[in-house]
Order: sequence, then structure tokens, then C-alpha cells
Amino acid sequence: MIIPCPKKCRFAVNNVTEKISETPRDTSHPFYNNWGLMFILIFIFLFNIIFSVVATYISGMIFKIPSSEAHALLMTPDGTALSINISRTYHLISFVGSMLLPFWLFTIVNRSSIIKESGLNTPFKSSYLWMGMVTAGSGFILTSWLDNLMRKVAWPQTLQYFAQQMDTSRQKMTQTLLDMQEPHELFICLFLVAFLPAVIEELLFRGALQNIFKGITGSIIRAIVLQAFVFATLHFSFYELPGIFLLGLAFGYMKSASGSTLYSMIAHFFFNGTAIFLHYLSQQHFRQTGVSGTYDNIQFGNVISLLALIPFIYSIIWYRRNIKTA
Repeated sequence: MIIPCPKKCRFAVNNVTEKISETPRDTSHPFYNNWGLMFILIFIFLFNIIFSVVATYISGMIFKIPSSEAHALLMTPDGTALSINISRTYHLISFVGSMLLPFWLFTIVNRSSIIKESGLNTPFKSSYLWMGMVTAGSGFILTSWLDNLMRKVAWPQTLQYFAQQMDTSRQKMTQTLLDMQEPHELFICLFLVAFLPAVIEELLFRGALQNIFKGITGSIIRAIVLQAFVFATLHFSFYELPGIFLLGLAFGYMKSASGSTLYSMIAHFFFNGTAIFLHYLSQQHFRQTGVSGTYDNIQFGNVISLLALIPFIYSIIWYRRNIKTA
């Protein structure tokens, strides 16, 4: 039996529903919308082109060679100290210019600041630090497993061709950048390939972009998914796409739950740093034994990878429970 609600009651329910559904627009940060998204993506693309030229020119000036010669060494590295140093200088300038500068400009037009966008003024909580280590450790195993899995799949010939072209180009640049012959070079590479990306990418993706997507969609979850997709896509690696997407997802939940990018920065650094340290061990082992890739090509079996899935999923569930929707 259905008892009709009196008109007064229906009016009261509708009135309450309308009040709940209202989401006041944040006029203090006017660029949490499609314009802000376009602003960041356009400047990332534009500065990537500009600073690739600028970085080549400055690298040539620093090492006193013509920019054309510096460009040639970047395109076809010969393994010399000059080639390695130019690659590292180029990476430093181009990465900071194409990633950090768009983020900084966005904070200006959005009437914000680096601290506000990143939430770095949030009180420290050690529980997020330890959970971040769980995420990074289990995520390292999962991404390695997914990468190997993606490479074993028989993709269509055209797709596989482009995937291998991107992979070859990226590996060539990475191998030159991470050619560590002396112990001190390990710390240089940790700074260039672990610390800088951990700080700058977290500011850009989990900071500005996640805030923008939240403003566009009105949903924290959709904002996390969208920034993770952009994060994975801009790494330009078909085989690593699923693994990077999962990491972006976990780091996004971490930031939303804690309110700060500090913990995702630390977890990101731990993840990248582990890969660099293993690569360093592989190079040292190769010089001693002649066997290459001993630590780079660690194969995590299906059982270990599935076991790693448990703490990884648990960490995301833990973050979701702590997300502040207010």
C-alpha cells in the first residue's frame, strides 16, 4: 500500500534536496574548469617544443660545442662522457621547463600558489607516509609484471610497430641518461630521474590537474581517474601505460585522502629510486661479470605479483575511506 505524501512534505523534501545539490562556485580559483585544463595542456605541449630547443642550445654552450653537435649527440649518443653529460643537462632543463613552468604559470592565473595547489601546508601524518611505502613497494612489483605481460601480448602489427618505436626511442634516451660508471653518478641520476619527477609530476598531476578535474566533474573519484589517465598518456609508453595508470590512480587517492602531495612525492621517489638503484647494480654487475641486465630484468612471477596486488588494493581502499569529501 502506497501512502501519498502531503504537498507540504513533498515541498520540504524538494527544498532540502535542492540545498544539498547546490555546489557553490569557487570564485577565488577561477581556472578549475575547462579553460584551466586547456591552459596547462597547451603550455606543456608548447614548452616541450620550446625547451627542447633551448636545452639543446644551453647544453652546447655549457660544454662549448655547437648546438648542432649537441643535437647530434642527443639523437645518436655514442656513450662518451660528453654525450652522457649533455643528455643529463638537456633532461634537467627541458623537464623543468616543460613541466614545472606550466604549473607555476597556472598558479598565477588561478590566483593560487604552489603551497595551496599541492596542499603542502597540511599537517604531517606518519600513517600516510608508511602507507605510501606499501603502495610504492607493491606498485613496483605490479607495474613490472604488467609491463612484461603487455610485451607478451600479440598486438596488431601496426600498433606493435608504433609501440616498439616509442619504446626504442625512450630506452635509448634513458640508457644514456642512466649510464652510471662512478658511485657519485648514482646520486646525480637519483636527483634527475627520481627526485625531480617525484616533486614536479606530483605538483602538476596530483596537484593542479586533479584540482582542475574535480572542478570540472564535481567528483573526486572521476578527478583521480582522469588525472591518472593524462599522467599515463604523457609518459608516451604503450607497454607501461596500464602500470603507470595504476600508480597515478594510487597517488591520486593518496593525495585526496591526505590533502597533501608530500606523501605521493615520497612514494613516487621511492618507486623511481628503486628502479634506478637496480639499474646501477646491473651496470656494476656487468662490469664485473659481463652479464647484462641482472637486476634490471627481475621477473616477478604470477604468484608474487598477485600477492602484491593485495597490499596495493588495500592501500587504495584505505585511502578511499579517509578521503574528505567536504
